[in-house]
This record gives sequence, structure tokens and C-alpha cells, in this order.
Amino acid sequence: MRAAGALLHIIKGGEIVLCMICDDQKNELETMQKIVLDYAGEHPDLFLAVQCFSNPFDMLEEMDRSGAPDIALLDICMPGVLGTEIAREIQSKSENVTDIIFLTTSPDFAVEAFALHVNDYLTKPYTKKRLIDTLDRVIEKRRRRLYIPVQCGNEIHRIDLYSVAYAEARNHSLEIHLKSGNCLRTRMTLTELKELFQGVNGFVTVGASYIVNLRCVQSLLPTTAVMANGETIPVPRRLRSEVKQQYFDFYTREATGR
Repeated sequence: MRAAGALLHIIKGGEIVLCMICDDQKNELETMQKIVLDYAGEHPDLFLAVQCFSNPFDMLEEMDRSGAPDIALLDICMPGVLGTEIAREIQSKSENVTDIIFLTTSPDFAVEAFALHVNDYLTKPYTKKRLIDTLDRVIEKRRRRLYIPVQCGNEIHRIDLYSVAYAEARNHSLEIHLKSGNCLRTRMTLTELKELFQGVNGFVTVGASYIVNLRCVQSLLPTTAVMANGETIPVPRRLRSEVKQQYFDFYTREATGR
């Protein structure tokens, strides 16, 4: 099914999962830290490391030095900046692979927060069980997360497979377009990339030049697939019925869980 060694699970024995917590209120920060550390103690297989920050800009500086966290717990109303702005920075730095949880006294930013595809929005005061349930859900999702290694020049990038919106073969190279809007260029061929996607639902080949993540397709028009960011991908005439059926079948499975 999958190319041996090509797809990497995020959580496996011995791998550290980094959680960053940011809240300008000391007591709230300590409460979150204690809950997460208790959770880590009950799940030693996760190797869960925790870093705490009372200043969101200090957290961003640390990310510039050591990289984005796997999980981020953020307050929203902080001096000088909203947590939603910090979330956007984290998503940009991590290519949208950081799982973000908001914990806040205000319900006013829920719509904006979920538009960022965060994992949860907890209003204070919340119970320990409520946060633990959210951590359980995030960790389980990360256990199922898959990565693909992509070489760009002298660098190798580990990309969350589901962060790929589409890939296009162009000028003897491959452009991998991510949900974040970033684009990676590699000498990998479309066929080689397709092998990495074998056995993973939701990715389809569209003609000789494209692999498309159906999760990022906003709509199908008679001749094109319209992506969530407004870009369009041409669908060859001979494949239109097939792509349309694949799109319908995928979302039917998503809706029914079958």
C-alpha cells in the first residue's frame, strides 16, 4: 500500500512532543501547566515536553530559535496582541501542523478562532476533564498524522501530508502548494510523489500535471476544480466524469464515516 519508509507517523516511541503554553495571567498559566504536566505523567509514552510563556512575543522568539511546537495552548486577550494573531504566526511558521487550543474568558472570538481551523476553544473557567478530553482528541489525531519527506535543493522538509493542497508538475520540477499558501519546489517527479500518497484517501491525480487534495476543493465546475483559496485547476475532458465521481464518493465517505 504505502512506499516503505516514505510516510512517517508523528508520535512513536522515543519521540518528543513539544507543547507551548502562553497566557499573561500567572495563575492561569500555572493551572494549564499543571494539567498538561499531569497529563504527560499519565502518558509517559508521549515524551511530552512543556514550555510556558507569559509574553507571546517571547514564545515567537523561541519558535524562531528552536522551531514551532506540536501543540500550542493560547489565551486570546493578551496585552498588545490577540491570541488569534499569534495563532496565524504559529501556523505560518509550522506550515499549519501545530495543533492549537484556545483557552479564554471571552466567547467573542470563537468564530474567528475556528476559521483558523484550531482544535478547540475553551472558555474559562474550564474543568480539568474538559482540557484533558481535548488533549486526548489532539493526540489521537496526531497519532494518525502522516508526513512525507521532500528534498528542496540541499534541504529536506518534513511535510504534513494533509497540509498539501495540490502539486503541479512544471518546467521539469514539481511545485507542492501548501494550505498555508507557501510553495515548495523539488526535483521529485509527479509519479514519485504519487507513490507517497498511495493508500491515503482524498488525493486524486488530475491529468498528467496535478495531484489534488479533495479536502481543498471548494467546487467542481464543468472544466475546472476551484480550490479553497480561489485558484483553479484544469480538469481534462476525458477525466471530468471520473473526478466528479471521486469527489462525490470522498465526501460521502467523510459524511457517513464509511
